[in-house]
Amino acid sequence: MTATLGDAPDWQGYSQWRAGQGTMIDETISIGNPYKSQVVVTNWASFNLYAVLNSGTGFTIIVTWFNDAAYSQVVDQQEWVLNTGNILNVTLPCLTPYAEIEYATAESGNQNIKSYFTPQNLAVTKATYLTDNNVVSEYELTLAAGASKTIAVPYVTVGPCVVSINPRDTSGQLGVQVYTLSESGAANGTIAAVKAGTVAYVATSQQSITPAYPVGLYVNNFDGSNSHEADVYFMATSQ
Repeated sequence: MTATLGDAPDWQGYSQWRAGQGTMIDETISIGNPYKSQVVVTNWASFNLYAVLNSGTGFTIIVTWFNDAAYSQVVDQQEWVLNTGNILNVTLPCLTPYAEIEYATAESGNQNIKSYFTPQNLAVTKATYLTDNNVVSEYELTLAAGASKTIAVPYVTVGPCVVSINPRDTSGQLGVQVYTLSESGAANGTIAAVKAGTVAYVATSQQSITPAYPVGLYVNNFDGSNSHEADVYFMATSQ
């Protein structure tokens, strides 16, 4: 199901500066049955793309920029992976007059996606992620002996991030790992890892860069005999 929003006579009147000729989709995709939408963005400065998985396991968004109306001359391509609970909200500079947005999945079963894409007159020079609160934290997190906890990060962003752990004791037995996730939600790479120090209430932090994949935190108690407590914090921002 598709719906077209906005209707200024010249398609670029003042009323369209922030909304443009937007398109909303609510589609179900499966392996070998992607959904594609071709969009003409001639004369627009940028392009906002929002997507979320409504039900299912995960999917991949591919934006391909073409130099011709036949959609045959590829200029560039951008890709993002989302799974359950993730949100993508990114503004892209319009690289060419024509773009194709493809939603595909490698996961079994049906994946229901909701998305909208909107040309804008808001100029950007690179992909800009509209995530004011891409932060997760646990205050006084207590893990039983040998236990662990996984914490999901809501937005998919590309840019700098920081993770820190503030121990409540001097054991040095807690650690936090920041990892990327596949469509299925499986961990497929570590981008940062921090272990608590042996001085209570002194945070240890590490900075890194998040890719265009979902990100999660894995907090682990390495002590198999005792529980331990710490504060854990993670924040990611746009590149």
